[in-house]
Amino acid sequence: MEGYAKLASLMGANPEVAILRRFGAMNAQNLLYFQAELVALEDDLRYYADQDSASDDLDRKLYSECWDYLSKSDDKSSGSDERAGQQWRTMLRIREKLKEYNEALLHQTALAGLQKPNPRDLSFLQQWMESVSMGNVRLVGQDSDVWSKPDKSDLIALQARHADDPLTAWVTNTGVHWWHQVVGKYLRQPEATNWSANTVSYSQTGLSRLPSLVGVVLASLLPIASIVVLYTISSDLVRLIVIGLFTAGFSTSLKLVTNARLVDVFTATAAFTAVQVVFVGTNGSAGGNNH
Repeated sequence: MEGYAKLASLMGANPEVAILRRFGAMNAQNLLYFQAELVALEDDLRYYADQDSASDDLDRKLYSECWDYLSKSDDKSSGSDERAGQQWRTMLRIREKLKEYNEALLHQTALAGLQKPNPRDLSFLQQWMESVSMGNVRLVGQDSDVWSKPDKSDLIALQARHADDPLTAWVTNTGVHWWHQVVGKYLRQPEATNWSANTVSYSQTGLSRLPSLVGVVLASLLPIASIVVLYTISSDLVRLIVIGLFTAGFSTSLKLVTNARLVDVFTATAAFTAVQVVFVGTNGSAGGNNH
């Protein structure tokens, strides 16, 4: 398997590296041409409608009020009066052009919704194509530099990898690379498929479990740790400082390990702070002294 077939095998098995051009400028230009054609046809339709309304022909006068007369106007037009069917013929051309325009517009809308490729996936694709020990796919046509010299703003991935939180993004984009270089390459053997020579795959689901585990651990430990530390401190000033530090750590953790909205972060942080304040107000310092 070589060339396009080998590249297609890789992309088919790994949609995150199925990276292609959006051709955004050409699609936009195509829509602009459709729009220009429709504007011209719209002007023609209005012109012919005005001509029919001002005509001495009683049937043509009824075109604006009776669809049946209008739809049969082309059948009634003859070589001596081609104007009788101009409005309807123009409407039929508009109908065809509108269908093409609407389809192109919806397709462009769908394309605009596709995400840009993950930089790590684009880098892997470039390395895979260039490496003799991996893909060794070297296209020689005009499309040969689509990935080697990419217009990154015009590239999309069929299923771009994305992370819901910063910690997951770091693990999947950077952490897994470090892990493989230090440990993973000794534990995992390259798979034997048409495209995967000397490549190792890590499950996205598996990678996302680590940030989730970290989030669960932090959610369990931070409240307990803050209470324990506050219990051992006798100075009110130091307690306030500790409350501030734990509160900052709690809100930062929320943003790192969750995709919580800002309002949710404020709400959870306020609740966490309230718990600490209530503890300080109802419990004495170490040694049992009440304040």
